[in-house]
Amino acid sequence: MHGDPANPGGYRLDDPRYGLSGQALQDYYLSQPPQWFIRSMYAPGAADKREAVMEAHLAHQADYRDHVHFAGPILSDDGATPLGTMCIIELPNRAAAEAYVSGDGYAQAGMLEQATIKRFISSKCLKHFDRAPDPKLQLFVAECLDGPDAAALRAQTATDHHNYQGSIIDRYMAHGPLRSDDGKGLIGSLFLIEVADRNTAELLVANEPMTAGGVFGEINLHRWRFGKSLA
Repeated sequence: MHGDPANPGGYRLDDPRYGLSGQALQDYYLSQPPQWFIRSMYAPGAADKREAVMEAHLAHQADYRDHVHFAGPILSDDGATPLGTMCIIELPNRAAAEAYVSGDGYAQAGMLEQATIKRFISSKCLKHFDRAPDPKLQLFVAECLDGPDAAALRAQTATDHHNYQGSIIDRYMAHGPLRSDDGKGLIGSLFLIEVADRNTAELLVANEPMTAGGVFGEINLHRWRFGKSLA
């Protein structure tokens, strides 16, 4: 219900954040094990080295298997060309996330541009190994970064946002806030989407009330797939 004083965040009844706000909401986020969204794009010409260092990359992934929530290559829109890598991984801090990136065979071979690393908290208890993706659908990661007026605009769109999220929950592998390294600041949202194609993914993000409400200053949408070593 809009404007419910008992639930100022507009969360659904089945959401563990229902009724939380202020310090109580902050404490909830800080109580969750830190996850990190990591996106690493290939440097120019690096894709030619991919097969040569694949074994080292896969061995590194295997070492972190118990920490990974989702991982796989970022792809061209036709799904044919690997453009980089994406993962959501549970690690204690940014230093551990940076060590994960630098230890990858791709990084060791100089294939990767500077990685995007952002703290994440998933609002959906689903991981890479819990279910296989639908082979008839495509996967996309939408990295939505807050604009300068996001704090006020988020408050205005909160209830509509959570109602919308609930209406399309089956289209998500994961979704939730991106936060500052200490877990206290809100800097954006992340959606792992399973839909028919890019047009459908773009429409889903465009119809998100926070998008329509001007919360996001930047949206990066990439196709990806489950990493074969973790399937």
